Amino acid sequence: MINIFAMNTLRSLNLRVRLLTCRILSLIMAVTTAAGAYHAVAETNSSVTTTSAVPTEKATYDPNVGPQVPPGYMGIGPVVSGSVDYSKVPEKARKFLSKHCDGHAVVLCEKSFLKNTYDVGLADGIVMRFNAKGDLIHIKAPANYTLSPALLKAVVPGKLYHLLNHNGFDSAIESVDRLKGGYSLEVADPVFEKVLYGNSGVLTLVVEK
Repeated sequence: MINIFAMNTLRSLNLRVRLLTCRILSLIMAVTTAAGAYHAVAETNSSVTTTSAVPTEKATYDPNVGPQVPPGYMGIGPVVSGSVDYSKVPEKARKFLSKHCDGHAVVLCEKSFLKNTYDVGLADGIVMRFNAKGDLIHIKAPANYTLSPALLKAVVPGKLYHLLNHNGFDSAIESVDRLKGGYSLEVADPVFEKVLYGNSGVLTLVVEK
């Protein structure tokens, strides 16, 4: 009976020794792995520091070679707009200005190369935009002002002007945009902000403030 008890105790001790040995081995492997990783990171940082510490050679200008272009430089982007001489504005537009805006100096003359349009600004603050054919496609009065009835009559079709005049809007138009299907007009009105008319002069949309 005593021998059996002693054998069981011995087996239990052996099992505990094995478990303890396994834990010790696992701990040693973990420490070894961590140490290896630390050394790898240290070597990497050392190499990066050494590389960044190498001085770069300064670029020098050689008059015999000419201007040096920085690596990767692709040049400036395309010019999308710029000032042009008034004589470059389409003739139809210049005739319109001469007829309806005579006496007002031109203070702005700019071309949009992307849209192929011309912006013309007058000394009284009115800004106009013409397409490549010389057709007026936009006109805007200066802030807190409206277009004169005489100028508005020259901008919109007669039937549309008659409709505006009949409804008391001929002296309340701040801007006019010519659209494919008609005209968009900004109105100086406490209720309405914008009205849209078809080419035939029919009211198609009213935008309230």
